[in-house]
Amino acid sequence: MARHATLQRYPTGAELDGLVEWFWAVRWQLPRGAVHVQRVLNHPSGHISIGTTDDTGASVDQPGGRVHGLTTRVSERHLAGAGWTVAAKTTTGGLGALLAGPAKAVTDRSLRLDEAFGLDGAALVAQVNDLDDEPRRVERLRTALEGVAARREPARLATAREVAAVARIAETDRSVLRVEQLAAAAGVGVRTLQRLFGEYVGAGPAWVIRRWRIIEAAERAGGPQAWTTWPGWADLAAELGYSDQAHLVRDVRRHLGVPPGRYRSRQATAQATGARLSPVAG
Repeated sequence: MARHATLQRYPTGAELDGLVEWFWAVRWQLPRGAVHVQRVLNHPSGHISIGTTDDTGASVDQPGGRVHGLTTRVSERHLAGAGWTVAAKTTTGGLGALLAGPAKAVTDRSLRLDEAFGLDGAALVAQVNDLDDEPRRVERLRTALEGVAARREPARLATAREVAAVARIAETDRSVLRVEQLAAAAGVGVRTLQRLFGEYVGAGPAWVIRRWRIIEAAERAGGPQAWTTWPGWADLAAELGYSDQAHLVRDVRRHLGVPPGRYRSRQATAQATGARLSPVAG
């Protein structure tokens, strides 16, 4: 795929700092008849995208714009022909600040730009499509999202940034495996944290904690170096802060939909076919 596509990340900018993690853009041109399939274990965040793919990630001729809520399942993208996408990946918590309602309302769903943000989505898509320079396309999307943020209450933006900072603890601190630990780090009660995550993230804090651990486990178990540096599930469980292998196995099954052994086997097969699961969306 690296021979046929380019992927570039772009900075957020001061106005969207803490709400958007980064902007990204991809272009592809595959050989005639070729289809690239990528299974994705999504980060606990949303995406605002404009490009020539539909809700499933399949290529389409005419560009469109969508707001994708947090995705709990492993998703598949199918790319064919030639196309492009520019998008913003929100922080874990930033999506709820940009939407007119709670983030949990769009979990495992997508909305048109006008439905989600109250702007002229068709006009924005047309403007982005008319630009033939990728950085300018990203800049146009950035400007539109800055306008969305400017219309939200300052207190809502501030709370979203606080939620994103707490979610960052869940991502980076392997010792955090329970909601009570994350709530203590945030200085709030468990019920308050659960309410905030439902409003701004789209899933509860327990789910977010587990998702970050499983993303790391998936990369370690199926990434390019996994076949030479694989520590085994028991050692990996200890590295990720689990009390034992059984708890990690349970979470792998819940988030990936298959037992750990089968996941490893699928990844070995996918290495040869180019359909490896990617733990990084955007």
